[in-house]
Amino acid sequence: MFSKFRWNFVFSVLLISIIGFVFFDFFLYYSLKDYLYQQTFHEMRLKTHLAVFWLEQKHLQPLPDHLASLNDITFQIRDIVNCRVTILDSSGRVLTDTDVPTERIQFMDNHYNRPEVQDALKNGWGQIYRESDTIRRKLFYTAFLINYQTKKVGFLRLAYYAANFEASIDKILSSLIIANLVGLAILLISSLVLGALVTIPILQIVRTAQKIAAGNLDKKFSVNRKDEIGLLNAILNQLTERMRNQIHEISYERSKLQNIFTNLDIGIIVVDHQKRVLQANPEIYQILEIATNEIKDQNIIDILFSEPLLTDIGQTLTTGNRNKGEMVCLRNENKIFLNYIVIPFTTSESEPTGALIQLHNITELKTLEAIRRDFVANASHELKTPLTAITGYAETLLDGAIDEPSARVKFIRRIREQAQRLEFLIADLLKLSELDRENALDIKPRILNSIIEEVIEDFKDKALQKNIELSLKLAETVKVKIDEEGIRTVFSNLIDNAIKYTPEGGLVTVRMNLIPHNRVRVEVIDTGIGIDRKYHERIFQRFYRVDKARSRSLGGTGLGLAIVKHIIEQHGGKIHIQSELGSGSCFWFELKVR
Repeated sequence: MFSKFRWNFVFSVLLISIIGFVFFDFFLYYSLKDYLYQQTFHEMRLKTHLAVFWLEQKHLQPLPDHLASLNDITFQIRDIVNCRVTILDSSGRVLTDTDVPTERIQFMDNHYNRPEVQDALKNGWGQIYRESDTIRRKLFYTAFLINYQTKKVGFLRLAYYAANFEASIDKILSSLIIANLVGLAILLISSLVLGALVTIPILQIVRTAQKIAAGNLDKKFSVNRKDEIGLLNAILNQLTERMRNQIHEISYERSKLQNIFTNLDIGIIVVDHQKRVLQANPEIYQILEIATNEIKDQNIIDILFSEPLLTDIGQTLTTGNRNKGEMVCLRNENKIFLNYIVIPFTTSESEPTGALIQLHNITELKTLEAIRRDFVANASHELKTPLTAITGYAETLLDGAIDEPSARVKFIRRIREQAQRLEFLIADLLKLSELDRENALDIKPRILNSIIEEVIEDFKDKALQKNIELSLKLAETVKVKIDEEGIRTVFSNLIDNAIKYTPEGGLVTVRMNLIPHNRVRVEVIDTGIGIDRKYHERIFQRFYRVDKARSRSLGGTGLGLAIVKHIIEQHGGKIHIQSELGSGSCFWFELKVR
């Protein structure tokens, strides 16, 4: 068939029409032929019947004795009815024939057994359409009995040549063929026009469907008709609208899932039943420290080198069970701790089970656990030291030293010192605990100059005791958004440390300068003992002391810089240090100006 509906339509119309014409022509042709056939026999029967009646009125009996008269009569009949006329006697012998010379009649075959003669003998008359045995041409034969006084004395037969009949049939056939050709030409033109009219709305629907298939989902079918094509147009618009909504919903859900998949803080790898990587999220490349899309379509064995994890993946693919565990990787000589979960994964019942592998970097958690353990150990140790001292002094007093005034005062003083140290330690622990809870800061616009001046004023006496000069170098008045209590704590810890670790006669300077990007830089500088570079990162850890014995003797808890670091980070900044061993230290941070 054709590739276009229009030509299929034209072809179908023509094919059906041709089949209809063939059946109609066949029926009409044979109906007309039969009609002409019957009409010819009817006319010949009437003519033969009249000729017999006329002949019988002549009373030419017996027939063989009146051959001359019979011959004349036959020619008279032929001229009237325009047929071949033959007269037979009762035995079937030909007496006269208008188409055979007189001298040859005696040599003609006996016609007694001719079909039309036999029918006339039985029924009084007979008819047949057959080929003549004498002249070898098709003729219509009609034969009647010739009776004389109730006796059968002979037969009168008329023969009508079929040439005229066949010519009429041929003419009818020619006319039918010409009519068919004209009809088919009209049908062809009509079907082409009708095909165009029918296919125009269909082509409009097809073009619109092609645009929709190409991605233009806002396109609508615009065939305005009230027939089935119009109904189809409305249905297609409904389907398109439903498809558009479903695609938007699917796209939204896919985008949502993709965002979730992309922004998960755990690494995810999806593998098929052959352990080939199908999908991975960005976090996995961070965890494994490899280039994006580098692992896709690779075998998981070439990517993960943890034997327990590979074993669990194989078990999940085989049994469909969920597995989990931990693994350790080395990255630049550092240990990376990963928690993994292997879950069976499949998209349909017909597909083999794959696996979804979740990798969670728990290095920070492990580090925090270690810090927590160290913190608990250090806190226990720091608390135990003054408590042990207090217990020892108390037992000494109870053992008799309380009766000696000088010893009693000495031990009570030391108990007070250790109790104060314990009070400071607990206060710092409570402060750290409060900061760890990340309670909302009381952020308000404050004048930073006045806060620094007030803290300096608090430490003047302590500085005078060590003959340390406190210098204040402030810029113009600066207003910042800060938590006043927290910033006071920062300056108190930094200035207190600077005085503690600066020898007598030294200098402690607090300096504030405006810097670009609408920020202010605050520095606390001392001329103290300094800190070796290798300790710069660790001094902000809880309970860490560079010189533990010296720090304890100065009354430090080891928590001051940890508190400072925490408060500055809560303000969106970072504490920095510049220091060399024996060359003093500079602690500085930046705040955003209001």
